[in-house]
Amino acid sequence: MAGEQRLDLRPGQRLSLSPLLQQSLKILQMPAIELKEYIDEELEKNPVLETAEREPELPGAEKTDGSLDIEKFAEHFSKEGAGTDSYEESARGQQSALNYENIARNKYSLEEHLLFQLHMSAVGEDELKAAEYLIGNINEDGYLLSGAEEAAAKTGVAVEFAVRALALIQSFEPTGVGARNLRECLSIQLRAKGLEGTLSFKIVSVYWEEFEKGRLEKIAEKEKKGIEEIYKATGAISKLEPKPGLEVSDSEIRYIVPDILVEKNQTGGYSVSLNNEVVPFLRISKFYRELSRKKNIAPEEKKFLKDKFGSAVWLINAIDQRKRTLLKVTAAIIEAQKEFLENGIDYLRPLALKEISEMTGMHQSTVSRVTAGKYVQTPRGIFPFRYFFNVKIETGAGEPGVAAGAVKDAIKNITEEDKEGNMNDSKIQAVLGELGFKVSRRTVAKYREGMKILPAIKRKILGKMKGGNH
Repeated sequence: MAGEQRLDLRPGQRLSLSPLLQQSLKILQMPAIELKEYIDEELEKNPVLETAEREPELPGAEKTDGSLDIEKFAEHFSKEGAGTDSYEESARGQQSALNYENIARNKYSLEEHLLFQLHMSAVGEDELKAAEYLIGNINEDGYLLSGAEEAAAKTGVAVEFAVRALALIQSFEPTGVGARNLRECLSIQLRAKGLEGTLSFKIVSVYWEEFEKGRLEKIAEKEKKGIEEIYKATGAISKLEPKPGLEVSDSEIRYIVPDILVEKNQTGGYSVSLNNEVVPFLRISKFYRELSRKKNIAPEEKKFLKDKFGSAVWLINAIDQRKRTLLKVTAAIIEAQKEFLENGIDYLRPLALKEISEMTGMHQSTVSRVTAGKYVQTPRGIFPFRYFFNVKIETGAGEPGVAAGAVKDAIKNITEEDKEGNMNDSKIQAVLGELGFKVSRRTVAKYREGMKILPAIKRKILGKMKGGNH
C-alpha cells in the first residue's frame, strides 16, 4: 500500500566509543601546546589535581576501571617518594640542551596539509588525479570552488572516481573542509561529532532557510518542541567552525615546540625522550588526600571526592598512555630513518604509516593520530613527523624506490642554483639521474609545479629582469 509506514528491527553490530575513550583519542592527538592548554583547563575545574615537579607513579589497581576506592587513593598518594621512568632521567639531562632558537616559525598552506593527507591515503591513480584537482580548487576558508563533474572532465577520469575523491577529502582534517557551502560544511562537522540524529543536524539539513533567517519559533512550531530546546540545538551549531580552512592558513605564523627530543648518544645510537618543558606532570592534591582520610566524611563529600579522584586518575593515565605511544612510534620512525639522521636528505627513505604500524604493533589510525600536528627535534633540526613519511617513487624494474621528499629537495636546490633559467624539466631529470634519482620528466614537472617553482622560460625572464637586462 502506497505511503504505508513500517518499523523493521534489524540485528547488527556497531562500534560505539565511550566519551572517555573519545577523549583519550583526543588527548593522544594533541600537540604539546594544545595539551598544556587542556591541562590548564582541567586544573581549574578539578581541585583534586595539581602540578608536580616529577611524575607520580599510579597504583596498578586503579588503572583498570572506574570503581575507585578513596581509601586506597589516600594510602597510595600519601607516599611522596614516587619513582620516575628511565626516559625521564634521560629527558632531564637533555632539557638544558634544548635549543630554543629551533622553536621556529612555520608557514604551511591548507593545500599542502590536504595533499599530505591525500598521499598518505590508499587511493587509485584516477581517484588521486581527481583529488589533487579538487584540492587545488579549495580556497583558504576551506570551501571547494568546483565540483566532482568538473574535476572528472578536467582530469579525464570517470565521475564516480571524482565523487569518491570528494568524499575522501571531506573526511580530512580540518573537519568541514571541501564543503561547497556553509550548510554542507556544518553538516560534515555535525556528522564527525556523531550528531547526525540530533535536532541540531535536523535544523541544518531540514530547516536551513528558517535557521538562516532566525525564524526559530517557526522551527519549534514545526517540530512541536519548546523554544528552549531549539535554542540549545542552535547553540551546538554556533560552536562549529564556519571557515575550517583558517585553522591551517598560509598566512598564519605558528611557533613550533617539539613534542619529542632525539639526540645521538655515546654508543652511536639515538636517544628518544619527551620534551617535558611544556606539559606539566600531574598529581593528586595533598589537601584532598588528607580530606579523604577523614572517617566522618559526609556522603555527598565522599561522592564528590570519588568523582574528582576518578577524573584526575583518568587524565593522568590518558597522558601517560599518550607519552608511551608517542615514544614508541618515534623510536620506530627514527629506526626507519636512521640513514637520514646520519647522512642527510638524500638518504630520506620511502616510509608509510603501515610500516610503522607493523613495527609498533599499533593500528595505522593510532600512528596517524599520535604523529598528526607534532614535531620532533633531531640533530638535523626540527621536523614535523609527517616529514618522515614519504611517498615511494618507483625508479624502474629491479631498482629501489626513492622518497618524494628527497626528490623535491633536490629539484629545489637545482632550480635555486639555476640563475640563468637554463634548466628545463628534461635537464633537471638528467641531473637527478646523476644524483641517483631515476624519475620521469613528468614527475619532475609535477613536483616543480607543486612547489610553485616557475618553468625554465619564466625563470629566465625573471632572472633577466632582476639583472636589469631588458
